[in-house]
Amino acid sequence: MDLALPDGRVLGWAEYGDPAGPPVVFLHGTPGSRISRPDDTALAGVRLITVDRPGYGRSTPVRQPTLLGVADDVGTVMSSLRIERFGLIGFSGGAPYAVACGARFPHRLTGVVAAGFTGPYRELRTVRGWQRFQAWALRTVPGLGRRYVTRAAAWYAEDPLKQHRQLLAAGQDPWMRPHEESNREGARQGAAGLAGDWLATDIRPWGFGLREVPCRVLIWAGRHDPGRAVPDAPLIAARMPNVKIRISEDAAHTPSPAHWQAMLTWVTSG
Repeated sequence: MDLALPDGRVLGWAEYGDPAGPPVVFLHGTPGSRISRPDDTALAGVRLITVDRPGYGRSTPVRQPTLLGVADDVGTVMSSLRIERFGLIGFSGGAPYAVACGARFPHRLTGVVAAGFTGPYRELRTVRGWQRFQAWALRTVPGLGRRYVTRAAAWYAEDPLKQHRQLLAAGQDPWMRPHEESNREGARQGAAGLAGDWLATDIRPWGFGLREVPCRVLIWAGRHDPGRAVPDAPLIAARMPNVKIRISEDAAHTPSPAHWQAMLTWVTSG
């Protein structure tokens, strides 16, 4: 489904689960689309609403993608559905946007789950040495960050399944599922969505600090996640006023259906 936004853009969204259940917004990973969602067996009794971020699927790209801009889009689509309070889950690349919603409109949220969440490296000071210099250059040299992410994201337009095939073949993420339809849909407009995600999360300032997220937050990570989700979790928790951490010993980056169900139960119980 499409929603016409006040600025003339289009926002693609979809709905799954139980129309009479408590509403939860799910923000897909990077890359992905509104078709991405937890396993259907975890959605019993939940009304799940998913959205395409700008440049993915049916959503119009934006020139200056930001976390808080996506939060405003989420708020708009939920207001259009006349839903005032709802839960919110962001997975992987969608987790920073979920936290941004917690900063933008915490009074509307029954809770936020950030699953597989890599925190803001500027605030957590987790980037050092050459990587720190590179990050500084990408932020400060005019146009460099956009050129860099545009080149780095080009593969997604050429072969939307390339990265996913490689991760599945590696066999290191036991709960990872094939997402051919979702990844192809995410690349409907080429690599605009993927480049936009990287600009919003890695190049541009987030526009808020973790201390500015007052609502209840659950940080979920799999013990065997190869990224920074596990080491970042306590650093994030030290800065958020109302946060819990769950580390699942039997998972890597992707939650199992049981993990999703537990997160959905938590986020709708606030």
